[in-house]
This record gives sequence, structure tokens and C-alpha cells, in this order.
Amino acid sequence: MGLQITKRVSVNVTILDLQGRIIIGSGNDSLAAELRRLAEAGPSDVLVNLAGVAQIDSSGISTLVRSFVTLERQGGGLKILNPTGHVKEVLELTRLIHSIPAFTDEAKAVAAFRGGVAHA
Repeated sequence: MGLQITKRVSVNVTILDLQGRIIIGSGNDSLAAELRRLAEAGPSDVLVNLAGVAQIDSSGISTLVRSFVTLERQGGGLKILNPTGHVKEVLELTRLIHSIPAFTDEAKAVAAFRGGVAHA
């Protein structure tokens, strides 16, 4: 199973609902391309919903980190929503969950872009 990306907007925050695996190959490439498009459009706030993601590898981690840095430099931001299971373990192991704000509540995550809250 590859990666399916569904894009929606809530209060000027682009939410990417992901379903599948973020691993080297077309899944990671499509996520990187979507995040690059958002970054190229100007300062963007992006919430990456990982609830439907079963696996992430080093290429997926790299894509999240690169996009986080790029969006922050442009005055936007990237936050993570609902990492679970193996994905949450990987994010904890790499300590990425402490660097990129992670949330379990979508409303709080969206509000954090406006309020500057680090973690909820």
C-alpha cells in the first residue's frame, strides 16, 4: 500500500490527512512534493495528520524535518497530529516528537498555529 494524501483547510491551516506508509519511494516522494508545493506558495501553516500512517522510515523523517525547517523559515509552520503505534515509537526514538510540535486534538493543533503553543 502506498500513501494517500487528502488535503483540507481549517482556519487557514492546511491539514494533510495521510493514509498508508511514509517510506522511501513514491509514498515519500508524493508527500515531499505536496509539502514543497505548500512551501512554494508562501508562508503556510501545515498540520500533518499521521492517524492513518502505519509506517515511517528515515526518508519520511527527513521529509518532515526538511519541511518543518523550510516552513518555519518562511514564517509558517508544521505540526504533527495523531502519531500512533509504530510511527509514534519512531518519532519518540528519534526525539523528533520533541522537536516538531505533536498533538492528539485537531482543534488544539489548529489553534496552536495562531497562539504559538508548543505542545498540547
